[in-house]
Amino acid sequence: MKTFIDFGHRLHHLLHNPWRVLWICLVFISVSLLLNGSLIRIYSLNRDERRLREQTESVRSTIVDLERQLKQAQDPAFLERQALDRYDLAEENDLVFVFSDE
Repeated sequence: MKTFIDFGHRLHHLLHNPWRVLWICLVFISVSLLLNGSLIRIYSLNRDERRLREQTESVRSTIVDLERQLKQAQDPAFLERQALDRYDLAEENDLVFVFSDE
């Protein structure tokens, strides 16, 4: 019985100090969040958010590049130059040099 009364006095002394109560609550909340996995889930979600933002920025950059290429592809001069370069063609007034392997 004395231990129970002694425990009650200590608890009463502990709970009448607001700073101690605050620290006890913070420790309790931290342990609770760690044990149920909430902090790990929050960290994982933040990591996923960063990864998705990076991917979104990369996709936006690719879209801008593809839109630029699409505008270029609609230009007849660009199309002509590409055809000449890719298929080794020459225009009417171009000089063509042919070298033999020997």
